[in-house]
Amino acid sequence: MAVTVYLNLIETDWLGLVGVAVSSRGLLCLGLDVKSRQDFLFANQNFADGVFVFSETETELFTAQIQSYLAGELRSFSLPIDWSVYTPFQQAVLKETQRIPYGETRSYGQIAAAIARPRAARAVGQAEKRNQTPLVIPCHRVVGSDGSLTGYSGGEGVELKARIIAFEQSNRG
Repeated sequence: MAVTVYLNLIETDWLGLVGVAVSSRGLLCLGLDVKSRQDFLFANQNFADGVFVFSETETELFTAQIQSYLAGELRSFSLPIDWSVYTPFQQAVLKETQRIPYGETRSYGQIAAAIARPRAARAVGQAEKRNQTPLVIPCHRVVGSDGSLTGYSGGEGVELKARIIAFEQSNRG
């Protein structure tokens, strides 16, 4: 039986077009550098098996929270995540990443230590790289041990990571 994945696009002021993909288990993918409806559909078809349908109704809970976050009104998401696309190690890393408070950062080493794998900082980086739901799982809040903004696979790379961190820090008030 094919899984239905519901898709939607959000036009934002400062991130451009953001794509949302939702399965029956929860948020499957959040695309930050979406060029078009067709590109987002194609990217999701390559990422997961299923039947893909654009639906405002089926994605409403998700788009509402994401829009609220992007407006600086929401600091913590309460959305279900479809964890089925991650290994147990990736799940541990990404669940720990979800615990990083809004506007704060942690190092890859701190995440590794928090999941009882203190020598796995590089593996943590690889797990963060595979995060399909940036912003909701805030991998932008994970930085190098010296505080440097290392790697970010969303859109414009490290420049986007810096913009998102600055956005959060300016809205912490």
